[in-house]
Amino acid sequence: MYEIAKIVHLICAVVFGGVVFTEVVLLPALRDRFGEKEFRNIEKTIIQKRGIKIVPIFVLSLYISGFYMFHFYIKDLDLSTNFGKLLITKIILAIFVLIFVIMAIFLFIRGNSESKLFEYAHYAVFIFIFLIIVSAKIMFII
Repeated sequence: MYEIAKIVHLICAVVFGGVVFTEVVLLPALRDRFGEKEFRNIEKTIIQKRGIKIVPIFVLSLYISGFYMFHFYIKDLDLSTNFGKLLITKIILAIFVLIFVIMAIFLFIRGNSESKLFEYAHYAVFIFIFLIIVSAKIMFII
């Protein structure tokens, strides 16, 4: 079951990370091409048609599989090791990601997707996901 959880976790991380990458890195290029107003319409269309429907499913699956895998490590977790420190760092970052994702969803639902807070939440999630990915790889090397 652990291996299945790992596969689910990896797939969900790739999809979620890809969505965030698209929102933070790729979509803003449309702003230059189409202008602010048309960009917001495109962004809202993408988020309303697909994002708001599929992202929560992948995020939920990502966290369920992650916590399932974590429970195998918690009883023997040694925080004096690099593995233990990096695992806890990943969990803390993942909690912040979840907080920012929930905040962004609520801002979007309330029609505040043009606020700076919404934009900053996406940047923070992007940075945290990057750090989680790097930590995930390093923790099995060091």
